Amino acid sequence: MIKLYRLVLLICLWGCLQTHPTLACRYNVRETGFVDLGIEPYYLYGYVSKDTPAEITSTFGQVSYAALMDSSIRVEIIDTDQQKDHPAMKYLDSLPIRTFPSAVMVSPDGQSLLVPVTKPGQSFKQTLWSALDDILSSPKREEIVQQVSKAYGAVLLIEGVDAEENKRAKVAASGAIERVSMQMEMMPKPIAHPPVLIVIDSESLSREKILLWSLGLDAEKVNKTYAAVLYGRARWIGPLFEGEEITESNLAAVLFVIGDDCECGFDYRWLQGTMLPVRWDEKIQARVAESLGFDPENPMVKMEMSRIIGRGYSSYPGVPFGYQEFVVESVNEPVRKDSIGEHILPVQDQNTASPASAAVAPVSEEAVLAESEPVLQKPLYFIAGLAVLIIAVGLFIVFRAARRNL
Repeated sequence: MIKLYRLVLLICLWGCLQTHPTLACRYNVRETGFVDLGIEPYYLYGYVSKDTPAEITSTFGQVSYAALMDSSIRVEIIDTDQQKDHPAMKYLDSLPIRTFPSAVMVSPDGQSLLVPVTKPGQSFKQTLWSALDDILSSPKREEIVQQVSKAYGAVLLIEGVDAEENKRAKVAASGAIERVSMQMEMMPKPIAHPPVLIVIDSESLSREKILLWSLGLDAEKVNKTYAAVLYGRARWIGPLFEGEEITESNLAAVLFVIGDDCECGFDYRWLQGTMLPVRWDEKIQARVAESLGFDPENPMVKMEMSRIIGRGYSSYPGVPFGYQEFVVESVNEPVRKDSIGEHILPVQDQNTASPASAAVAPVSEEAVLAESEPVLQKPLYFIAGLAVLIIAVGLFIVFRAARRNL
């Protein structure tokens, strides 16, 4: 009988030791960044009127849908005479639109940008194709797509007018990349290639108008140094660091999140970041699927990601133009208090307009722990139950042994 009790005890102990994998997610944050759940699209609104020829209206829709198919941009053609109550009609009042056809691109946070689709001496179809190509492609965005599709992530550095500030920012970015690279072996899942640095110099600003606009910047008014962290499917995660905020600790704090477990207790709005307007074609998708070992476009994968992301919020909160604070524990040093707050990583807020003017609202550590509670609750209950069972079996064995000795 004693042997049976010992067997039960061993089984319970083995079960207790096997519970630790239930605390981990099968994906890391980087992997979640390759899954497009369609929760943060850009929109291209095409405007036509009753005087617009039917052929132009048809071409507008067909060309736009075809060109933007492999992107995070959704297309909608609006008849300004028949759809006067459409929400996108407000952009006609805020932008210098006087003739049709016209087009406006709107970012997830509500920024709008006039897209020229007509040009004197050029056919509408030709002008439209050129405009759409500019929306999706530029030298640096091509570099970003190629790098983040295979590397851990990237630090995008946008140079300003101060050469010394640019140099200091490069040193900080390189230091953050080196720090993360040295810790990659200890992360939950292996990643083959370390983070990389991508630099936009002053001469490249005019060619990167759309990229800078998606980050909340005007290409003609960039005079400071900025930095952003990118990962996954060309997603922007964290704040747009500016000037003195560009430190090794601040950049490393965001970079470390990318390599962490997707159910590590962070606010789940971090897990998807915000896609940049880029072309993500089948060739890149196939290469990513091969390196990840799963297809990010698989419906079952998307369903599981939706479940994970859905724990943090019920609707997309916006892009990272507004921030809140929450405590982060990582292998790196804490973020400097004099830059962007005490031990913080930002969380998107839908109702802010720009990264420069965003207010920082504190969130208590208790709130963060409360949000992560559903992730840990079931495993902890299981462990507690096993512990009670083990104690009960042990006491029973001691009791039986004592009785036999009497």
